[in-house]
Amino acid sequence: MPAKPSAPKTIAQNPAAATRHLAACDPGLARAIAAVGKFRLVTKPATLHSLCTAIIGQQLSIIVAARIVERFTALGGGLDDFTPDHVLSLTDEQLRGAGLSGAKVRAVRSLSEFWIAHKLTPKKLAALPDQDLIDLLVQVKGIGPWTAKMFLIFALRRPDVLAHEDLGLRMGIRDIYGMEELPTRQETETISAPWAPWRTVATWYVWQYIPIMKEEKKQNASS
Repeated sequence: MPAKPSAPKTIAQNPAAATRHLAACDPGLARAIAAVGKFRLVTKPATLHSLCTAIIGQQLSIIVAARIVERFTALGGGLDDFTPDHVLSLTDEQLRGAGLSGAKVRAVRSLSEFWIAHKLTPKKLAALPDQDLIDLLVQVKGIGPWTAKMFLIFALRRPDVLAHEDLGLRMGIRDIYGMEELPTRQETETISAPWAPWRTVATWYVWQYIPIMKEEKKQNASS
């Protein structure tokens, strides 16, 4: 049995090695990689703003979340001047007017207070191992493991994140492997074990493959 590849520090370190490993270890992912093409994850800086947008995006469509984030960012003074003090200076009415729910208003306030209390910076967050960062962030009311893992993926580009909580990932696994039901956490972890140390890259391919599979089903049904 070939040795596992060494764990990379970031996705950017060697995405080609990731796709080679994933295609070789999992026929389902090989099909996804062939259909989707080149890996191209859009990332964000590891800032307070990124964490706030992760909170805002919870349980919303991409389009709706983007509109609310745009209004929220403008309230915060724009990206250049976005600080926890500025967020805390905003009234509930301003935040609700931007489209945040009451729970998300409380969450971004809690995060801003937490950021100040713990003297957080992008550099400090980037220095933490995956699980340590998750354990830190879930102390904030309104941030759960899924949100923390999305931050690891999209802001810090960590290569081996498995968000078993993510519905899209579970739906993709179900369809790729012909399962009748959504996989449990244990099933997700078992199926994804060979993907390490590139489970983030594998997850991205599963996400991207979902609409392709839907279109293939439509075409097969109409033919």
